[in-house]
This record gives sequence, C-alpha cells and structure tokens, in this order.
Amino acid sequence: MELRQIQYFCAVVETGSFTKAADKVLVSQSAISQQVKALETELGFSLIRRHGRSFDVTPAGELFARKASALLERLEDVRFEAEGVANGWATTLSVGYLNRYEGWEVQAAVTAFIARHPHIPVHAIAGSHDTLYRLILRHEVDVLFSDRRRALSDTFVNMHLFDGWQYVEVSEASNVAWASELTISALAQVPCILIAAHDQEDIEREYYRNVLGFRSDFLFARSREEGRMMVAGNRGFMPIETREQTGRTGSAIRRIPLVGQQGQFKSEYYCYWPKDRSNKLIEEFASILSGMFENPA
Repeated sequence: MELRQIQYFCAVVETGSFTKAADKVLVSQSAISQQVKALETELGFSLIRRHGRSFDVTPAGELFARKASALLERLEDVRFEAEGVANGWATTLSVGYLNRYEGWEVQAAVTAFIARHPHIPVHAIAGSHDTLYRLILRHEVDVLFSDRRRALSDTFVNMHLFDGWQYVEVSEASNVAWASELTISALAQVPCILIAAHDQEDIEREYYRNVLGFRSDFLFARSREEGRMMVAGNRGFMPIETREQTGRTGSAIRRIPLVGQQGQFKSEYYCYWPKDRSNKLIEEFASILSGMFENPA
C-alpha cells in the first residue's frame, strides 16, 4: 500500500470526481484510476462502486477516506516540523496583539493555525502598542497585530490589514451619553481611561496627550474588561477601535463616534514582523490573519 495510492483515493473522495482529483494531484485521470484499483486489490475490498462514468463510495471506502485523510494531515504536519528542524526554523509561534482592539479575527486566526498544526504551540500575548513593540524588538514575540503609531520600518514586513474606526465608550449615566458624536474638546473635562501596564502608563499618556491631542486627565486599567467596569461606574470614557462602523450599545455602556474636522477618526492596523526573523510559521499565520479580514465570518 503506497502513500500516493492513499493520497489519490482521498483526492477522489474529496472532489467527488476522478477528473477533478487528477487536476488536484497533477497526474492523469487514468493514473488515478489505476492506482485506486491497485489499492483496492491490495486491501482486498472495494472502496468505490463504479457505475459507468459515475461512482459512489462504499461504507468501507468512507471509513478508509476519513481515517486516511486524518493520517495524511498528521503526516504533513510531521513533515513540516521536521523540515523546520532541518532548516533551523522555529517550532513554536508567539503572537502579540493590541489589548484595546475589539474583534474576533486574532482569536480565529490562532484557532485556524492550530487546526493546521496541532502540535506547534502558539502563545498569545496582549499588550499596549509600545509594550508589543518592545517585546518584538527583544525577540519575545514573533509577530504582532497592532495599530500604526510611527513610520513604517523597512526592516519589518508591514502587512496592512484594515483601517479601524475610533469610538469612545461612556456610561449611560454620563453627561455626554446621548451625544450622536463626540470631539476631543467635548471630552476635555471627562477622565480618559486607557489600558496599559504600569510601566507603560507614561508612554500611553504622552501619546494620547501630545500626539492625539487629548486634554483629559488619565486613568488606567490593566485590561479591557477592567476598563469597561470603570466606564460602567461613570469614572470616565474609554477610547476603542473597531473594524466596522457600528452604533451598537449595551445596557449600561454607550459607544459614540469620535470625530474631528475630517469626520470620524480612523487608525491603521497592521501585521508586523522583522524581515530577518521571517519563517514559514510566521508567514502562514500572517496569511491566515489577513484572510480573516478579507473574508469576514
């Protein structure tokens, strides 16, 4: 029983056609048919029932295809890992992602990557922009999902994913809760809640004050959940970015567009990693993540 025979049979079952299977594995249709027949002869039972130019799969064939497909996937994973060891590639993946982004795409990309490579550990780390930047410079994460705050570096791969819409979340008890939109100046007397680790507070404060122009006092939370509890308690507003424009509100928190003279503010989001540390794991994860934004669920 040869590996190619199993591959050809699984391709026939997957595509439902000898012709399509031949195109998939890049051999002739007659070669596919011959190898499937040889496989059946060696096994001693039928995998498919032929009806002229059509066929159906026997119960034994369905079982064999299901089990064999799983085996082929595992074999490909073993090959991938062995190739990585032979070429000195990484055998784990560490992903850094922005702690204030609200979206499902990073989690979905991690899930899809693990489904392809179940034996490759994936570590995900949330942090502020500068925390993530520091981690990747220190080789503590392999690839980042984050916003753009500085000029793009030609020492990095910079894969643009989308432009995020900026909102502020406020308690329904807030004096600004029922505004249709808010400006930075309208929020000057309301504390701004930022998500940052203790050692990143000054950096986040400086960015929001000196780059974005916020004039509020600043409060800090360690996670988005903690920040939302502070918002719900009417301690201030929290900036947040989403992929899509939305008027969604909760029972206690309202989300209001943050606008300027040119309309609603937006931020660029990228997948980043250093060119000199690029490898197949990073590139595959980045491709999966990019696909999540191109093909939303």
